[in-house]
Amino acid sequence: MNIATILSVALAATAAGFQGAAQATVLIFDQSRSATGTDVVPIVNGADVPQDYGDNVTGSSMAVPGGAFTYGSGGEGFTPNVTAEYFSDTNVVMWATGYGDLTNVLLAHTLPGGPTAANTLNVRLAAAPGYDVQLFGFDLAGYFVDYVINGVSVLSGAATLFSQADVSVEGNATGPGHTAFDFPAAPLSGPELLIRIDVANLAIGSQDNIGLDNIRFGQMPPAAVPLPAATWLFGSGCLGLLGVVRHRRS
Repeated sequence: MNIATILSVALAATAAGFQGAAQATVLIFDQSRSATGTDVVPIVNGADVPQDYGDNVTGSSMAVPGGAFTYGSGGEGFTPNVTAEYFSDTNVVMWATGYGDLTNVLLAHTLPGGPTAANTLNVRLAAAPGYDVQLFGFDLAGYFVDYVINGVSVLSGAATLFSQADVSVEGNATGPGHTAFDFPAAPLSGPELLIRIDVANLAIGSQDNIGLDNIRFGQMPPAAVPLPAATWLFGSGCLGLLGVVRHRRS
């Protein structure tokens, strides 16, 4: 085996080490905070979403004040350089069941007797300088029944990266359990992405019957992933062998 081949094998093993260990951040909304705001607890119906959930994620379990938040994983690298924000015209709360086949969802809550309708549900993903957010998909479901809502869009600043009007949101027991939005081949990308769910056409009192879940995103450039020890040993061994061969030739 010549030196070029040895070096190619070593570099391929190194790349495989990075790729095999990479995971993506998936917001699954399994935790809320207690009424005092001090403790992390399993999701409580109607609890406000913790605004630090989804911030600077480096693993499937993240220690935070009061406990730990958990995340799903995909295949594009966790997101230590991305933060998340959740907002609507009123407030954003969490709910455990009843939204199709999804569990633990976000919804734009219409305050009882309040003058303001929850016209939109929004999630903003913002990357640190020098990085972009990549959005791979998310899920919507209706509360026990199907709905048609005004639209779904993804914005990056003034640019509209995705827009769909008159969106059918699945939720009843006889059809698909939810409506999926997937962008795996060409993820939506930008320094900041805004997912906007427009429910303004629904009657007040029904606008919170649309749940959002499983937001899947990564960052570019991807987070560095430590190589397995065996990969480092293999790569350093090959480089050492390259040095010995060069020494003998000289």
